[in-house]
Amino acid sequence: MSAGRGRHSAGDRGVRRSGLHTARGPITISGRLRLPTARLRARFNRIPERPWIVPASIGWLRRRIRRRWRVLELGAGRSTLWFARRAGEVVALEDNSFWVSWIEQQMAERGLDNIVLRRVPIERLLAELEALPDESFDLVVVDFLESPEADRVEAVRLARSKLRPGGCLLLDDSDRPPYAEAEELLAGWRRRRFVGVKDGWPEVCETTIYRRPR
Repeated sequence: MSAGRGRHSAGDRGVRRSGLHTARGPITISGRLRLPTARLRARFNRIPERPWIVPASIGWLRRRIRRRWRVLELGAGRSTLWFARRAGEVVALEDNSFWVSWIEQQMAERGLDNIVLRRVPIERLLAELEALPDESFDLVVVDFLESPEADRVEAVRLARSKLRPGGCLLLDDSDRPPYAEAEELLAGWRRRRFVGVKDGWPEVCETTIYRRPR
């Protein structure tokens, strides 16, 4: 996939005052404590098989995901396998043929039968999302590479109704200025912000998890 496609591009990361700031503001104290280890991992390109989001948010999810959960991923990859080992079912929508083939191979090798993997052209992604049944997922992950036909803010707007009451919506790179509207769309939802450095990524960034009111 082209890293310059749509909003999710190098020019949209926002201004950072220093290496200890996201586009939104300074890193948290807990994030500072984790930063040296995270930067070493990024420097040596040590990429474990887990979601490509802020590591602290992975720990939060690990403690909360239950076998009964249904997970919807908008954008698939290593995270798909990670969720499949913990949740009851993962529905993953992905437009990149490499990741679709890689996941299919991993599913076959590991005997994973709880992943519903759909290759969806990016221009069809939002329509596929809108067509899914309301209140049918416990977690929706919004972390796909955008295009002019599909952006993350619109995905957040559509995904709200797909969550069961009490369900979680994860928006990665949530500090980026183009995603500010998501805060308004999810007004009244509880949220947890996680700030740090992703695996193999040297820049401080943010992942936010919102919980739908019951």
